[in-house]
Amino acid sequence: MTIVASLLFVTALGLSAGTIFLTVRNAMPRIREVVAMEFAGEVARERRIICGDMRRRTPATIIAFPVAGRSMGEMRLAA
Repeated sequence: MTIVASLLFVTALGLSAGTIFLTVRNAMPRIREVVAMEFAGEVARERRIICGDMRRRTPATIIAFPVAGRSMGEMRLAA
């Protein structure tokens, strides 16, 4: 009984790690884009909303809308 429970635990642990890995791998293009946007030398005056799959070869619909610029010394809180 202990062996069966151990095998179930190891299987669940492996599946959880695999799911986390695949989720981060699929989100990497967006993560890179956000990091590049946040650490860019100039402040972007517009943000983009990308509707659709990030991995398609054809470009998805891009909706741009203006955003008020932030000063570098402004305190920001994470939600």
